[in-house]
Amino acid sequence: MNRRKRVTTQCFECKNASCFVKQCSPEYIGLISAKKNQIKINKGQYIFREDSPVFGIYFIQQGRVKVVSSNIDGKEQIVRLAGDGHILGHRGYGGETHPVGAVAQNDVWVCFLDNALLYDAFKANFEFLYAIMMFYSKELRKSEQRSKYFAQMTVEERVIFALLYISESFGLEGMEGSPLITLSRQEIADIAATNADQVSRVLTSLKNREQVSMEGKNIILADLEGLKKSIARYTTSYS
Repeated sequence: MNRRKRVTTQCFECKNASCFVKQCSPEYIGLISAKKNQIKINKGQYIFREDSPVFGIYFIQQGRVKVVSSNIDGKEQIVRLAGDGHILGHRGYGGETHPVGAVAQNDVWVCFLDNALLYDAFKANFEFLYAIMMFYSKELRKSEQRSKYFAQMTVEERVIFALLYISESFGLEGMEGSPLITLSRQEIADIAATNADQVSRVLTSLKNREQVSMEGKNIILADLEGLKKSIARYTTSYS
């Protein structure tokens, strides 16, 4: 079965209010709706691979995505998380190949705009262009922020930062509405710049302090405010 399945939601009917396309004029929303390539990517499949040619940008209509990059040993590590309303492939736009890859964490629906359509939309819609520029700016600021603070944080603080980042990026809920983390210990370790054993030790410590609890292999952030307070001196923005 082909992993890319066509779906038919039109932009005017889309319930994703945070999609950048909605910043365009009605005329261009209709044009994009007619020309976009809207596809479903099955869980675990690549939306695009690192070093693959860049043909445009992907807008996430619905779903959770991890953006990955290979280290010097060829092992993929998570560099970013993306959810509803986010865009993918923007780091490669204007270049020849993608510097990162993107993998579906669950079944994901994306809308693909090729370079020509995107360029025309930029020229004709200032609000759309401005929104994309602000997204670029925010992503750069988050990257710089992480580099700055991670050099000063303890392992526990980096793991807490990673848990909060995952929670705000994916917004899942566990028991009694508490944030739920479904990523593996290794995936959390990738984000926290540590290893899975260290993540497990930190989680045990946080569990003993009743700041997290477990739901099978998943993690519930039982004391969200307490976790935020423990790294408040570094930052207040995780996603």
